[in-house]
Amino acid sequence: MASEQKNKNSANTKKNNKKYTNRPLVVLVIVCIIAVGVMYWLKNSGTKEVTKTSSSGVSDTTISQEEDNTQSGEGALIDMENTTNAKIEDGKKINTSNELYTEKTFKGMNIKDIKLQTEDYISNFTATVENNSGTDYEGGPITIVFTNQDGSEYSRLKSLLPAIKNGETNEITASTTSDIINAYNFSIE
Repeated sequence: MASEQKNKNSANTKKNNKKYTNRPLVVLVIVCIIAVGVMYWLKNSGTKEVTKTSSSGVSDTTISQEEDNTQSGEGALIDMENTTNAKIEDGKKINTSNELYTEKTFKGMNIKDIKLQTEDYISNFTATVENNSGTDYEGGPITIVFTNQDGSEYSRLKSLLPAIKNGETNEITASTTSDIINAYNFSIE
């Protein structure tokens, strides 16, 4: 009987050893699956659009476009070598086109104090909108169309123009990881 018990224990030990022998292989397969999933997520996460609106109604839209630009920072798409209509100052790329900074109108409202520059490898567009149209503006989505010097389209950036009462001002803010800093001009649709 002791011999039978010894054989049973020996068989159970071998069975348990087999069970643990496969454990590193299972862990390795799980780690590989997770790594592939993370790489897939990182590759595809750059094509999402995120819109945030602050409590004051100011919109911050980020649209990441897949482009082949020179990278100048971790994960950045800003081409710091291309200084057409731009300059590099204190590590920031700043648009220098006089046409871009010329005041514009949209639905009778004045667009002024325009800025187009990078910060932390993000292209940022900001402008003050002054509503002197005679009516209140209810707010809504807009598309900022950036153009080259020949008038051809350079890039598009979606944003939200918040509600603005007649006689008041508000701000447009839009951001993207794409390099739009070299634009010559823009319009709003």
